[in-house]
Amino acid sequence: MAENWTTGRSMVIAIIALTLFSSCSSPSDDEQYVADELGISTEEAADLIDEYGDPTDAIDDYRDAYRPDFDEDAAREAAESEMAGQGYDYSYGCTDDCSGHEAGWQWRADNGYPVDDPSTYGNSNSFAEGAMAYEEAVDERVDEMRDEYEYGEEPY
Repeated sequence: MAENWTTGRSMVIAIIALTLFSSCSSPSDDEQYVADELGISTEEAADLIDEYGDPTDAIDDYRDAYRPDFDEDAAREAAESEMAGQGYDYSYGCTDDCSGHEAGWQWRADNGYPVDDPSTYGNSNSFAEGAMAYEEAVDERVDEMRDEYEYGEEPY
């Protein structure tokens, strides 16, 4: 009889232990994936999955909700750096010799600031056009970066 009591007691302890340990389960693959992607705890990931139903939706919505605004200054800096390495884009055309346009583009890239008044560039129309072409190319690239950012990319 004592042996049956010991066996019964062992069974009860085993059932209690299983019940307790099953409630302390490890995170699911989805919870771990969301936690790793967003840098949050697995508990927070589980809550997001419960709320959105799908790990991908949870990640996308979380990123949208906590994503900083588009950084115009960082985009402009990146665009200026990118355009400086390209050279005159011929958007204003040129005659036989494009050296004035190219010099204006390069001067603007090297000096790093826009000039609203073309007469500030001197007496050469081609030089002024090259500088203005650079400014327009930078503005266009910033607009492209803004669009890319709105579509979830990190353009700069």
